Amino acid sequence: MVTSECAYFAGAVVVLTAVWVWVLRSQPFEFLAYAMFFPGAAAFAWSAWKGSIGNFLWTISGFDQPLLSAGFSLMSVCIVLGLVQACALVARGLGWAQRAEVQGAAIHRHNRNYVMGFLRAAGEEVGWRCFLLPCLLDVYNYRYDQALVISGLVWGLFHVPVMALLTRLKRPDQPYATVTVQCLSCLLAAFPHGWVAIKTGHSLWGASVMHWFWNIYNPRTLGSIYTNTPGRYCGPQWKINGEGLAGCIVLAPVAILVCWELANPIF
Repeated sequence: MVTSECAYFAGAVVVLTAVWVWVLRSQPFEFLAYAMFFPGAAAFAWSAWKGSIGNFLWTISGFDQPLLSAGFSLMSVCIVLGLVQACALVARGLGWAQRAEVQGAAIHRHNRNYVMGFLRAAGEEVGWRCFLLPCLLDVYNYRYDQALVISGLVWGLFHVPVMALLTRLKRPDQPYATVTVQCLSCLLAAFPHGWVAIKTGHSLWGASVMHWFWNIYNPRTLGSIYTNTPGRYCGPQWKINGEGLAGCIVLAPVAILVCWELANPIF
Protein backbone atom coordinates (compact mmCIF):
# COMPACT_ATOMS: atom_id res chain seq x y z
CA MET A 1 0.00 0.00 0.00
CA VAL A 2 2.77 2.44 0.91
CA THR A 3 4.63 1.55 -2.30
CA SER A 4 1.52 2.35 -4.33
CA GLU A 5 1.06 5.61 -2.44
CA CYS A 6 4.57 6.80 -3.36
CA ALA A 7 4.15 5.78 -7.01
CA TYR A 8 0.67 7.28 -7.38
CA PHE A 9 1.78 10.55 -5.83
CA ALA A 10 4.89 10.86 -8.00
CA GLY A 11 3.08 9.78 -11.16
CA ALA A 12 0.17 12.13 -10.59
CA VAL A 13 2.40 15.18 -10.12
CA VAL A 14 4.65 14.39 -13.11
CA VAL A 15 1.69 13.70 -15.43
CA LEU A 16 -0.20 16.78 -14.22
CA THR A 17 2.88 18.91 -14.88
CA ALA A 18 3.32 17.50 -18.38
CA VAL A 19 -0.34 18.22 -19.20
CA TRP A 20 -0.03 21.73 -17.73
CA VAL A 21 3.01 22.54 -19.87
CA TRP A 22 1.49 21.08 -23.03
CA VAL A 23 -1.91 22.77 -22.71
CA LEU A 24 -0.42 26.14 -21.70
CA ARG A 25 2.69 25.98 -23.87
CA SER A 26 1.96 29.41 -25.35
CA GLN A 27 2.12 31.03 -21.90
CA PRO A 28 5.32 32.71 -20.61
CA PHE A 29 7.79 30.75 -18.50
CA GLU A 30 6.88 32.59 -15.29
CA PHE A 31 3.28 31.41 -15.70
CA LEU A 32 4.27 27.82 -16.46
CA ALA A 33 6.45 27.93 -13.32
CA TYR A 34 3.30 27.91 -11.19
CA ALA A 35 3.75 24.14 -11.61
CA MET A 36 6.28 24.48 -8.77
CA PHE A 37 3.27 24.53 -6.43
CA PHE A 38 1.90 21.20 -7.73
CA PRO A 39 4.02 18.85 -5.53
CA GLY A 40 3.16 20.72 -2.33
CA ALA A 41 -0.51 21.07 -3.23
CA ALA A 42 -0.68 17.36 -4.02
CA ALA A 43 1.00 16.53 -0.69
CA PHE A 44 -1.52 18.62 1.24
CA ALA A 45 -4.43 17.09 -0.68
CA TRP A 46 -3.10 13.55 -0.20
CA SER A 47 -2.56 14.10 3.53
CA ALA A 48 -6.06 15.55 3.93
CA TRP A 49 -7.55 12.58 2.07
CA LYS A 50 -5.65 10.18 4.33
CA GLY A 51 -6.76 12.08 7.44
CA SER A 52 -3.21 12.96 8.47
CA ILE A 53 -3.10 16.66 7.53
CA GLY A 54 -2.58 17.76 11.15
CA ASN A 55 0.50 15.59 11.63
CA PHE A 56 1.83 16.60 8.21
CA LEU A 57 1.48 20.32 8.96
CA TRP A 58 3.23 19.88 12.31
CA THR A 59 6.09 17.96 10.70
CA ILE A 60 6.76 20.44 7.91
CA SER A 61 6.45 23.44 10.24
CA GLY A 62 9.65 22.51 12.09
CA PHE A 63 8.16 23.95 15.29
CA ASP A 64 9.30 20.97 17.34
CA GLN A 65 12.97 21.69 16.50
CA PRO A 66 13.19 25.37 15.48
CA LEU A 67 16.91 25.76 16.18
CA LEU A 68 17.70 22.71 14.07
CA SER A 69 15.65 24.09 11.18
CA ALA A 70 17.34 27.48 11.48
CA GLY A 71 20.82 25.96 11.68
CA PHE A 72 20.38 23.75 8.63
CA SER A 73 18.77 26.62 6.70
CA LEU A 74 21.93 28.65 7.26
CA MET A 75 24.01 25.61 6.30
CA SER A 76 21.94 25.28 3.12
CA VAL A 77 22.99 28.76 2.01
CA CYS A 78 26.65 27.85 2.61
CA ILE A 79 26.24 24.58 0.69
CA VAL A 80 24.78 26.38 -2.33
CA LEU A 81 27.57 28.96 -2.28
CA GLY A 82 30.14 26.15 -2.27
CA LEU A 83 28.41 24.09 -4.97
CA VAL A 84 27.96 26.96 -7.40
CA GLN A 85 31.52 28.20 -6.94
CA ALA A 86 32.79 24.64 -7.46
CA CYS A 87 30.78 24.46 -10.70
CA ALA A 88 32.34 27.75 -11.81
CA LEU A 89 35.82 26.41 -11.08
CA VAL A 90 35.12 23.21 -13.03
CA ALA A 91 33.62 25.09 -15.98
CA ARG A 92 36.52 27.56 -16.13
CA GLY A 93 39.14 24.89 -15.53
CA LEU A 94 37.82 22.81 -18.44
CA GLY A 95 37.71 25.85 -20.70
CA TRP A 96 33.92 25.85 -21.01
CA ALA A 97 33.24 29.20 -19.36
CA GLN A 98 34.65 32.71 -19.41
CA ARG A 99 33.69 35.97 -17.76
CA ALA A 100 30.67 37.49 -19.48
CA GLU A 101 31.24 40.94 -20.92
CA VAL A 102 27.52 41.62 -20.72
CA GLN A 103 25.51 39.77 -18.09
CA GLY A 104 21.98 38.69 -18.92
CA ALA A 105 18.95 38.91 -16.65
CA ALA A 106 19.42 35.24 -15.82
CA ILE A 107 17.44 35.16 -12.56
CA HIS A 108 13.97 34.17 -13.68
CA ARG A 109 11.32 36.83 -13.28
CA HIS A 110 9.26 34.67 -10.96
CA ASN A 111 12.25 34.33 -8.59
CA ARG A 112 13.24 38.02 -8.44
CA ASN A 113 10.66 38.65 -5.74
CA TYR A 114 12.39 36.77 -2.94
CA VAL A 115 9.21 36.05 -0.97
CA MET A 116 7.39 34.56 -3.94
CA GLY A 117 10.57 32.78 -4.99
CA PHE A 118 10.78 31.14 -1.58
CA LEU A 119 7.10 30.14 -1.68
CA ARG A 120 7.58 28.51 -5.09
CA ALA A 121 10.64 26.62 -3.86
CA ALA A 122 8.71 25.51 -0.77
CA GLY A 123 5.88 24.40 -3.07
CA GLU A 124 8.23 21.82 -4.54
CA GLU A 125 10.06 20.86 -1.37
CA VAL A 126 6.91 20.16 0.62
CA GLY A 127 5.98 17.59 -2.00
CA TRP A 128 9.36 16.07 -2.83
CA ARG A 129 11.32 16.20 0.42
CA CYS A 130 8.55 16.38 3.05
CA PHE A 131 6.12 13.88 1.51
CA LEU A 132 7.64 11.68 -1.21
CA LEU A 133 11.06 11.17 0.40
CA PRO A 134 9.76 9.92 3.79
CA CYS A 135 7.27 7.73 1.90
CA LEU A 136 10.16 6.15 -0.04
CA LEU A 137 12.27 5.81 3.10
CA ASP A 138 9.46 3.78 4.66
CA VAL A 139 9.24 1.58 1.56
CA TYR A 140 13.00 0.92 1.40
CA ASN A 141 13.48 0.54 5.16
CA TYR A 142 15.67 3.65 5.32
CA ARG A 143 18.02 2.60 2.54
CA TYR A 144 18.90 6.21 1.94
CA ASP A 145 20.63 5.66 -1.39
CA GLN A 146 17.61 3.99 -2.99
CA ALA A 147 15.10 6.50 -1.64
CA LEU A 148 17.22 9.48 -2.71
CA VAL A 149 17.86 8.10 -6.20
CA ILE A 150 14.16 7.48 -6.83
CA SER A 151 13.06 10.84 -5.41
CA GLY A 152 15.76 12.51 -7.50
CA LEU A 153 14.66 10.71 -10.65
CA VAL A 154 11.08 11.85 -10.08
CA TRP A 155 12.30 15.41 -9.49
CA GLY A 156 14.27 15.28 -12.73
CA LEU A 157 11.30 13.96 -14.72
CA PHE A 158 9.16 16.72 -13.22
CA HIS A 159 11.43 19.24 -15.01
CA VAL A 160 11.54 17.47 -18.38
CA PRO A 161 8.30 18.89 -19.90
CA VAL A 162 9.21 22.53 -19.34
CA MET A 163 12.83 21.92 -20.35
CA ALA A 164 11.70 20.25 -23.57
CA LEU A 165 9.40 23.18 -24.34
CA LEU A 166 12.01 25.84 -23.54
CA THR A 167 14.74 24.18 -25.59
CA ARG A 168 12.35 24.14 -28.55
CA LEU A 169 11.68 27.85 -28.05
CA LYS A 170 15.20 29.02 -27.14
CA ARG A 171 17.03 26.68 -29.54
CA PRO A 172 20.28 26.03 -27.64
CA ASP A 173 23.09 24.31 -29.56
CA GLN A 174 22.52 20.94 -27.87
CA PRO A 175 18.81 20.64 -26.99
CA TYR A 176 18.80 16.92 -26.16
CA ALA A 177 21.97 17.19 -24.09
CA THR A 178 20.47 20.20 -22.30
CA VAL A 179 17.34 18.31 -21.26
CA THR A 180 19.32 15.19 -20.29
CA VAL A 181 21.96 16.84 -18.12
CA GLN A 182 19.38 19.06 -16.42
CA CYS A 183 17.36 15.97 -15.49
CA LEU A 184 20.51 14.20 -14.25
CA SER A 185 21.58 17.25 -12.25
CA CYS A 186 18.19 17.25 -10.49
CA LEU A 187 18.64 13.58 -9.63
CA LEU A 188 22.02 14.35 -8.05
CA ALA A 189 20.85 17.59 -6.41
CA ALA A 190 18.17 15.57 -4.62
CA PHE A 191 20.94 14.18 -2.40
CA PRO A 192 21.95 17.44 -0.64
CA HIS A 193 18.32 18.62 -0.59
CA GLY A 194 17.24 15.28 0.85
CA TRP A 195 20.11 15.28 3.36
CA VAL A 196 18.98 18.62 4.79
CA ALA A 197 15.37 17.44 4.90
CA ILE A 198 16.26 14.20 6.69
CA LYS A 199 18.45 16.01 9.21
CA THR A 200 15.62 18.41 10.06
CA GLY A 201 12.95 15.74 10.44
CA HIS A 202 11.45 16.61 7.03
CA SER A 203 10.54 20.17 7.96
CA LEU A 204 10.23 22.44 4.94
CA TRP A 205 12.77 25.07 5.98
CA GLY A 206 16.25 23.73 5.23
CA ALA A 207 15.47 22.19 1.85
CA SER A 208 13.29 25.15 0.81
CA VAL A 209 16.01 27.66 1.67
CA MET A 210 18.51 25.56 -0.30
CA HIS A 211 16.20 25.44 -3.32
CA TRP A 212 15.32 29.15 -3.09
CA PHE A 213 18.90 30.32 -2.79
CA TRP A 214 20.02 28.02 -5.62
CA ASN A 215 17.38 29.61 -7.86
CA ILE A 216 18.99 32.99 -7.18
CA TYR A 217 22.71 32.30 -6.91
CA ASN A 218 23.15 29.71 -9.66
CA PRO A 219 21.63 31.83 -12.47
CA ARG A 220 23.28 35.00 -11.18
CA THR A 221 26.67 33.26 -11.37
CA LEU A 222 26.41 30.69 -14.16
CA GLY A 223 23.30 31.76 -16.06
CA SER A 224 20.02 30.03 -16.77
CA ILE A 225 19.89 26.66 -18.49
CA TYR A 226 16.14 27.24 -18.92
CA THR A 227 16.32 30.51 -20.84
CA ASN A 228 19.86 30.05 -22.22
CA THR A 229 20.93 33.36 -20.63
CA PRO A 230 24.43 34.08 -19.23
CA GLY A 231 25.21 35.15 -15.69
CA ARG A 232 28.63 36.33 -14.51
CA TYR A 233 30.04 33.60 -16.75
CA CYS A 234 29.07 32.71 -20.28
CA GLY A 235 29.46 29.55 -22.31
CA PRO A 236 27.27 26.62 -23.38
CA GLN A 237 24.66 26.41 -20.65
CA TRP A 238 24.39 22.64 -20.91
CA LYS A 239 28.06 22.48 -19.92
CA ILE A 240 28.75 25.37 -17.51
CA ASN A 241 25.53 25.58 -15.51
CA GLY A 242 25.02 24.20 -12.04
CA GLU A 243 22.12 22.32 -13.61
CA GLY A 244 24.31 21.26 -16.50
CA LEU A 245 27.34 19.03 -16.95
CA ALA A 246 29.48 21.04 -14.50
CA GLY A 247 26.75 20.59 -11.92
CA CYS A 248 26.68 16.83 -12.50
CA ILE A 249 30.46 16.63 -12.08
CA VAL A 250 30.33 18.56 -8.79
CA LEU A 251 27.20 16.90 -7.41
CA ALA A 252 28.21 13.27 -8.09
CA PRO A 253 30.80 13.10 -5.26
CA VAL A 254 28.44 15.13 -3.04
CA ALA A 255 25.79 12.44 -3.52
CA ILE A 256 28.28 9.77 -2.43
CA LEU A 257 29.28 11.86 0.58
CA VAL A 258 25.63 12.32 1.57
CA CYS A 259 25.01 8.56 1.53
CA TRP A 260 28.16 7.98 3.59
CA GLU A 261 27.18 10.60 6.17
CA LEU A 262 23.66 9.27 6.54
CA ALA A 263 25.11 5.79 7.18
CA ASN A 264 27.78 7.22 9.54
CA PRO A 265 26.12 10.32 11.06
CA ILE A 266 28.33 13.27 11.94
CA PHE A 267 25.60 15.91 12.35
